[in-house]
Amino acid sequence: MNIAIDVSTTAGFRTGTEEYIEGLVFGLHRAGVGVVGVGRETQALVPDKPRLGLPVRPSPSVWRKWWWEYVAIRRVPRDVDVLHIPFLAHPQARLAIPTVVTVHDLIPFRLASYRKNLKERQYFSHIERALPFADRLVAISEATRQDALELFPALAGKLSVIPNGVHPDFFADVDGERISQVLRRYGLRQRPRLLYVGGYDERKNVPLLLRAIADVFRRRRDGELVLVGAQDNLVIRRLVAELGLDARVAVTPFISRAELVALYNSADLFVYPSRYEGFGMPPAQALVAGVPVIASDIPALREVVGDYGVLVAPEAQDAWTEAIQRSMDTPATLHKMVVEGQLYAERFSWERVATAYVGVYRLAIEGRQ
Repeated sequence: MNIAIDVSTTAGFRTGTEEYIEGLVFGLHRAGVGVVGVGRETQALVPDKPRLGLPVRPSPSVWRKWWWEYVAIRRVPRDVDVLHIPFLAHPQARLAIPTVVTVHDLIPFRLASYRKNLKERQYFSHIERALPFADRLVAISEATRQDALELFPALAGKLSVIPNGVHPDFFADVDGERISQVLRRYGLRQRPRLLYVGGYDERKNVPLLLRAIADVFRRRRDGELVLVGAQDNLVIRRLVAELGLDARVAVTPFISRAELVALYNSADLFVYPSRYEGFGMPPAQALVAGVPVIASDIPALREVVGDYGVLVAPEAQDAWTEAIQRSMDTPATLHKMVVEGQLYAERFSWERVATAYVGVYRLAIEGRQ
């Protein structure tokens, strides 16, 4: 079986979608499936090279992105068995080869703040009209499948659920010296160490987390919070200062995967207060790395975290304060979950996930016969 994956949006391999593409190619390669990338120069994707062997480039302009998704992708090479579009896009036409589309989330359809202007509304209206032309769709969680069924009930027969995978680097043992180097680089010295990894847009709910943490830190003198990737976020940095947390909250720039793995392995607690997710990759990474998790009690995160972490209502600041305080006071309670959580998290290996995708590719091919 030979698969083409749309890599038209890849730039610096910093986004969740890019990490998804990288992991899927790794898993498919291990499953013996040939993979080429389309949307840039058509070429084999190499899972053992950084960024799959693709050079870093500026993100494509909106117009270039739309041109590819509306028109140019229809000329995809026909010497492959399936075209996999790993994000919410498809032309308004049935292509010459079977297509599979990954539905990571339906944020623009669920949250009005993500479709504020006419251009965004037009684009997502196009997506709504185009999705029926896909041969198969994969939701990355049952929560996302339920959203899709509610919004697009006519697509029910095409939908499968396959969870995201976690990169194999997170499953590997980490050298203690590497961890020490990363801690020194970012000036991290206090324990217990709380870690947040994720975005900083509205739905991620980081201001509530900071207010809850401020309440915790007012009660105790130990501990620090690390916000990965927040260094250039002026809103977050201003709030940290307003809450008097400068000495207890460390912000980092965007960091490499190797540094991120080291930070997970240095953390005592992972916190994730998001209001809406299609899946929730950072909590899955934390489970794999053996870090106790406190996350929002929302459908997608219930699936990812299961019974192996603490779930808290995303708007309940006092409950977040209490959960964090209790976890810091009695860490043994959460650490009891960690061993079982790591076993549970084996379901997030990309080899296992890729095997499920091969089954979906076969369904797409059979549907054309």
